[in-house]
Amino acid sequence: MERPRLTFDLDGVLCRPPFGINPGSGRGKRRDAPGRGGLLWLTERWRYLGRRPMPGSLEAFRTLSERFDCTVVTARGEAARPLTEAWFRRYLGRVPALRMRPAPSETSAQFKARVIADIAPVAHFEDDPFTAQWVAELIPSVYLVDWPRNRWLEGPNIRRVRSATDAVEELLRNRAT
Repeated sequence: MERPRLTFDLDGVLCRPPFGINPGSGRGKRRDAPGRGGLLWLTERWRYLGRRPMPGSLEAFRTLSERFDCTVVTARGEAARPLTEAWFRRYLGRVPALRMRPAPSETSAQFKARVIADIAPVAHFEDDPFTAQWVAELIPSVYLVDWPRNRWLEGPNIRRVRSATDAVEELLRNRAT
């Protein structure tokens, strides 16, 4: 029997954002906006140095990985793969299934919506409100990690959590039934 799937964003969900600040509200974005490269895309791999895990997030990921197929879907570019895999080896002891954005031609939300729809998880963990709102239209449940910038977002299948830890009991209970 195939195990149910879960997907996880990385930055702001499993990994702390830079300086512990999660900027942007996700308001006013367009789904059809073109992706952009530029200096941020070219230098992004170095923006991820020295980050620590979000409190309790990797413990929750380990626990859920025992009962679910878990995939990390991050908009980090493929150029950041070596640093990202090293981060997982350091903090998780292994590299989980990992989907990374291949090019800047897609926005972060476009990439995640496309990949998550293909994976078809029972739930996704996200912190970006624009992405969470879009993904919530595609799958049964989104766990939105609470940040000041996303507090405006609500929805029938969007559950606000302080961390991934807050969803473990509910997911395991639903898995058992």
